[in-house]
Order: sequence, then structure tokens, then C-alpha cells
Amino acid sequence: MPLPREETRRSTELLSVRGWLASRDPAFQQQVLALARLRSFAPKQTIYRVGDEPDGLYGVVEGSVSISVPTDNGLDYLAVRADPGLWIGDLALFSDQRRLVTVTAATAVTALFVSALDMRAIVRADPERFRDFYALTHENMALTLRLLTNVATPGSDHRLGMRLLQHDDMQPTPGQWLEYSQDELAQMLAMSLPTLQRALKRLAQAGMIEVGYARMRVIDRDRLISYCAA
Repeated sequence: MPLPREETRRSTELLSVRGWLASRDPAFQQQVLALARLRSFAPKQTIYRVGDEPDGLYGVVEGSVSISVPTDNGLDYLAVRADPGLWIGDLALFSDQRRLVTVTAATAVTALFVSALDMRAIVRADPERFRDFYALTHENMALTLRLLTNVATPGSDHRLGMRLLQHDDMQPTPGQWLEYSQDELAQMLAMSLPTLQRALKRLAQAGMIEVGYARMRVIDRDRLISYCAA
């Protein structure tokens, strides 16, 4: 459905200052937003699954999404939780391949959707616009590489600290609560729950993070950065 006026204003304000679209020129931003349609997803609702045909591009305006990848044993590995400002769906679309990941609404989610037909029309009208979409693929690859580096980090405390810093970077303002459970965080870190809980306790006792019910936050970012770099 077309974006209502208030939703248009709110979405434009958010996505013009956060994420991939914010780094593009104003003309391109307006072109994308003019084509966007509002979609809402309930908690745990699938946005798309691995193996699906690509239908378009999604930009998260409100809420949080979980991104999972399949493993060789047939299970899904929860790679990351992502918040407003994320755009996803470009890789399969422009390669004419099927989806490589499953994206699920972790909370109630509002997203802008730009169809595959509209995106291809933008590039047909101005072939140089492929650079704008390729910039998104580059940005999402940078996120993926940082996640891989994090999982490969030895030491549970350092691995946890680096992941919390990464998620803190993705927030509008550093130090906000990260709203996910310890079970989810343990999955993302490929770590057992007891190991994670011990690491959380050590970092909290050191005054670098604060742990609440199904949430946590970085409270001394500089110290945590120094600790992870040691």
C-alpha cells in the first residue's frame, strides 16, 4: 500500500540518517522512497526464507529482525539481530539467484519494501545507479565479515565484548539497551549458555556492561574496546 503521510515522514527521517540509503545522494533517496511500500510483520513472522525467489528490497524502519543461515546439518544458525536502518535483499535480487538467508521478525517490524521490478526499472533508466545498489552489497558484506571475525575470536569474554560493541554500533545512540535474550546471544556467538552467562557476569562485574532481563547494554564503551583489543 502507498505510504501514509505520517509514515512517509517518519520513514524518511529515519532512513535518511541511518543505514545504506542515508549515504546515497538526495535524488536517489527520493526515488527509492517514492517507490517504497509499507509492510508490517508480527513477531516471529518470516519475511523471507532461504531458497525463496527474490521479490525485492526491505528497509527496517521499526523493530528488529533475525538473520539466520542454514548449516550442513540442516539447522539454522542465528547470525545476527539487526535494527532500524538495515536494508537487506539485494544480493539474490541482482544475481538472479535464490535467497541465501532467512529473515524473521524478532519483534513487531515495520519495513519499507521496494519491489524487484521497481529496482530493475531504476537501473534500466539510469545504468549508473547500479553503483548505489552495489554500495549496499558492499555494506552488507562488511557486516558479514565482521560477524565471521567475531565468531572466530578466541576467548568467550573477548568474543562477547566484540559482539556487544558491534551491536552497540548499530544503535541510534551508543549505550542503549540491546533487546535480546541470552539464549539468542549464545546462538549468535556459537557458545553454550552457561559459558555465555559466565562471560556476561565477568564483564558486568568489571563495570563494562549492564545485564537486565532479556536485555543488556554497554555502559563503558572505551574500557570495553580497550579490553577487547588487549
